[in-house]
Amino acid sequence: MLRIFNKRKSKEELLDELGPIYHSYHLFGVNNKAIPKFFRNQKCKEPIILSYILNALAKTRDEKPGQNVSFAELFCADGYYALAAAHFGATKSIGIDNNRGKHFERAEQIREILGISNCEFIEMDVNNIDTLSPIDIVANIGGLYHVENPEHILDKSYALASKYLIVQNVVSLATDSVDYFESPAPGWTWGSRYSKQSFTNLIKRKGWNIVDSHFNHLEGNKALASKGSLYFLIKK
Repeated sequence: MLRIFNKRKSKEELLDELGPIYHSYHLFGVNNKAIPKFFRNQKCKEPIILSYILNALAKTRDEKPGQNVSFAELFCADGYYALAAAHFGATKSIGIDNNRGKHFERAEQIREILGISNCEFIEMDVNNIDTLSPIDIVANIGGLYHVENPEHILDKSYALASKYLIVQNVVSLATDSVDYFESPAPGWTWGSRYSKQSFTNLIKRKGWNIVDSHFNHLEGNKALASKGSLYFLIKK
């Protein structure tokens, strides 16, 4: 159910009423309170992910002149990148999350505060995304390391995308083994982990058309098992 907001208050004031949220929405001209750990990681991931989204949107518009361009963010948490894609011009944007971390509960409220109409949110387990119709650009970002079957979800993400797939995954820096895979993730009772080398090899084994790739460190994570971050822009 949508909340009725006081229109006399600024977007920043309304966002701050929600308390600290997963992302900073500075892209939308506000300086809201973001959860510090997640914000430190956002600063590391955001430039690469946003550049991939913009690239994929621009290329898809060229390939589909005058037609709608759709986007979906998997593991969307509070929906930041789904909202960003809508802000950048995606005709229809969808954020998908199972709400396990409870950040998803804020997504619709944030969308309403920002006044973005071409974005919707679906509470769904990523294992069920094969029930959706094809989407031009799919962003599988920030969640593969949460699941026990990441390769299976990766394949489903690729099948869902009709034009581009954007992938971001947390990888371990505690090992450089080329065949490392562990589930549950180290120190957890859930999730999974690849090394930088093993996840890169997995993507390359697929034979997919990799347009760009990147690697950096997540400053908000202290453990070596969660310190690395890999990115891929893949064209169908």
